[in-house]
Amino acid sequence: MTSSRTERPTRNTPGEVRPLGAWGRLWQRLAPVRITAWVRAMALATVLANMTLILTGGAVRLTQSGLGCPTWPRCTDDSWSNVPEMGIHGYIEFGNRLLTFVLTVVAVLTWIAVTRLRARQRDLFVLATILALGIPVQAVVGGVSVHMELNPWVVGIHFILSGTMIALGGILYSRVRRYSLERVREAERLHDVDASDPLLRRLGIVALAVAAFAVYMGTLVTGTGPHSGDADSARHEFNAVLVTRMHSVPVWILLIVIVAILVLRARRAWAPGVARSAWLLVAVMVYQGAVGYVQYFNGLPGWLVELHLLGAALTIWAVAALFDRMTVLGTGALRERAVLRVDAPVDHRLAEAGRQAAERDAAGRETAERG
Repeated sequence: MTSSRTERPTRNTPGEVRPLGAWGRLWQRLAPVRITAWVRAMALATVLANMTLILTGGAVRLTQSGLGCPTWPRCTDDSWSNVPEMGIHGYIEFGNRLLTFVLTVVAVLTWIAVTRLRARQRDLFVLATILALGIPVQAVVGGVSVHMELNPWVVGIHFILSGTMIALGGILYSRVRRYSLERVREAERLHDVDASDPLLRRLGIVALAVAAFAVYMGTLVTGTGPHSGDADSARHEFNAVLVTRMHSVPVWILLIVIVAILVLRARRAWAPGVARSAWLLVAVMVYQGAVGYVQYFNGLPGWLVELHLLGAALTIWAVAALFDRMTVLGTGALRERAVLRVDAPVDHRLAEAGRQAAERDAAGRETAERG
């Protein structure tokens, strides 16, 4: 009678098979040797979890609950959690801190999901490791901001760290989809190694740099505005109107860069995936700009500020995805490396491109050894 249980060869006797136990089957699902739907789901969960942290952090600030727990890592000197006497602000701040544990679980599961992929797709393992290590760094910076009574410079650094985590998570998600989904590779024309255009890479870098500056200026606007997180917290002493206008400058520059990408895409026959990523970013920026102007002219109501934070998180994700796509497709070496990292089986064009890339790598090593 044939067993329905999964079997695998033993290490000592290759011809002999033995059934996998429940733990073995669970491990194979949590840590597959190929990119599965589980791996893609965990990469997506990483992005969404870090976006949620920005939104809950915004809720803390907008409800003046930033010092609802007046110390860190404890909530009070005598308690790790809030107490009823602290009121609603204590519940809001402590709830935000609990999200760190959710982020940790997601990060650990994501790291496990890619740990057996590192032989072929080492970049996924590196990204997941950085994301996991970033969580305690975020927590410590958040604690420092509490001890410094929500100093706007420290709060700004905390937001930038969260944005960086979203960007890295977005790149991780883009790459697991590229390596495992043929429709993504077709949209990118990944197999066409000779189609790499350095201008594509340069524009991707410019878009990322301008977006990063826009995010930084956004932290200055926030640190100057009325939503400090606590009524007694210090604020930046910048002119609110001037710093807001300065924040809008890199946003408009980014929009110009995206329009340039769309125009050049048609003229230089770049892959359709580039246009899709660019149009997605345009859509997010239109939403973000509309919310930004409405909140500015209506006195910064809290619910609109929260929607603006959502737009900021979506913009960071969209920019990171566009940057990754443009730099990979615009750099011959990165494109070749991506081809080699595609999960087998691959179509014949990808296989041929991978073979050519491997031959070039071998030739390069031989040249280096002779030198």
